[in-house]
Amino acid sequence: MDNDIAPAQQRAFPRLLRAVEPPLALYLRSGRNDHIVLAQSLTEGLTGLRGIIFDPGRPKPQQELRDEADRRGVETVLDPRMIELASEMVERRKELAGLDWAFAGRKGADELKTNVGKEAARKIAAFVVNNGFSAVVAPTHYLNRAEDPWVSADCFLTSALRDSLDTMGATEIPVYYPLALPSAIFRNSAQRKEILRALRDVPIDSIWLRIHPFGTTASGPIALTGYIEGCQEFHQLKIPLVAERTGTVGIALLSFGAVGGIESGITTGESFNAIGLTRPPNKGKAFLPPPRVYVKELGAFLSVEQARAFFSLRGMKAFFGCRESCCTRGVQDTLDDPRRHFIVTRAREVARISSVPVTRRRQIYLEEIVRPATDLALQASRVFPALDKQRRRVESWRGTLGAVERENPLQSWSEPPNGRRVVARHRASAE
Repeated sequence: MDNDIAPAQQRAFPRLLRAVEPPLALYLRSGRNDHIVLAQSLTEGLTGLRGIIFDPGRPKPQQELRDEADRRGVETVLDPRMIELASEMVERRKELAGLDWAFAGRKGADELKTNVGKEAARKIAAFVVNNGFSAVVAPTHYLNRAEDPWVSADCFLTSALRDSLDTMGATEIPVYYPLALPSAIFRNSAQRKEILRALRDVPIDSIWLRIHPFGTTASGPIALTGYIEGCQEFHQLKIPLVAERTGTVGIALLSFGAVGGIESGITTGESFNAIGLTRPPNKGKAFLPPPRVYVKELGAFLSVEQARAFFSLRGMKAFFGCRESCCTRGVQDTLDDPRRHFIVTRAREVARISSVPVTRRRQIYLEEIVRPATDLALQASRVFPALDKQRRRVESWRGTLGAVERENPLQSWSEPPNGRRVVARHRASAE
């Protein structure tokens, strides 16, 4: 073939390119002392982070992190902590009790459907605008059933928040609706339909699922399959779903199309348990749990002391030591700064699932993540018995999700949130 003609001939046949799907979303919750490591990770070029969730009780120490996140196009999301404000734990947290909207709902759900609720919504909106947040979590409550009086109150309050934001000119700021309820209610189709009917006309841009009990340590076969089935029904709303506090199993939920985003604390918040919302707080000074070490190949967390002992065993550094940019000196960096290691590692996990078409994500998860994890966990638990629970856990995930793949073909999936308002969507049917 004439070399002078070949390039022109090649240009005559355009290549067919696969449409790039929007990346899955990772949200990290900035704890009391996490703003420094998060800011460091951002300045070092961290990619794959959709947003950071902020506590309203400490706006000044986190201002620098918010500015850096804004500069890099990372969402800054305010959580007004209404779920916690309605619980006994508020007595332990002076910074929560001192919030401008802490008064709302103390007399019950009906109070929120009056000017009291509108005033609370206005104060939350003002806090969002005045502090430059780019998104806000709606002020909702923990539900005990679909007929819970908090349902209508929360819908009213969320609509009032949207109206207040619009009145203040913040029409571009999305509102994310936390749906916190027991796993048994979320798995019940009749209860789900009632909740779907209630949310159908509420002006929200995604739903954040906070299911009790669920997460890395509370995701048995029934809970896991029920979570996926529940999400599939919520896909009717045509708005993104985000799984809160699901831990490592959140990667599976992303892979199986159940949700389009996950939320996590930094080495904490691996599951959601509502008992702390209903039980009076223990007396004494609250303390912050120390950071834990994430072992990606096992999907497991170890205390720093456990991790030090684990990596001292023969062959463990070679099998499980981190080789990513967060740990240039290997295991020593992992032990010295476990939070930074977790941030980079979790972002890479989400990016790997995002990199393949949605129709292949289940297969990638089963073959590249959970299957190797079961084999490695078996080997690791033989020399380090503290990992035996994790071995049984990942074996359960492998069996359960393998059955879901065979018996429940992918028919719908959640779009990832992108930080913008959902302009139009199909509503769930009322039947």
